[in-house]
Amino acid sequence: MNNAVHAVIELKITPQRDSGFGKIAERVAKFEQVEACFLMSGGYDLLVFVKGDSLQDVAQFVAADISTIEGVLSTATHFMLQTYKAKGVAQSLGGDERMAVS
Repeated sequence: MNNAVHAVIELKITPQRDSGFGKIAERVAKFEQVEACFLMSGGYDLLVFVKGDSLQDVAQFVAADISTIEGVLSTATHFMLQTYKAKGVAQSLGGDERMAVS
């Protein structure tokens, strides 16, 4: 995946009687497209980082695999368009530097 597409997916889920959010989170985390999965406080329950071959690939994954899991109430997918800093390292954008004024 040279030109991989990265996205963040917010999931609202129904906690399960005996396992809370754990069983659904474990199921989501098993997909190979999922790079990370976190239980969150706030307006949604799980934050899922995914990688795919294209926008359509990620959209299909969400529609066919994630949103059909029993207990998933809703999803919101956010595609990462530009990286400015990752893993503590600022990314060089090239060509975005200002010209010197003389």
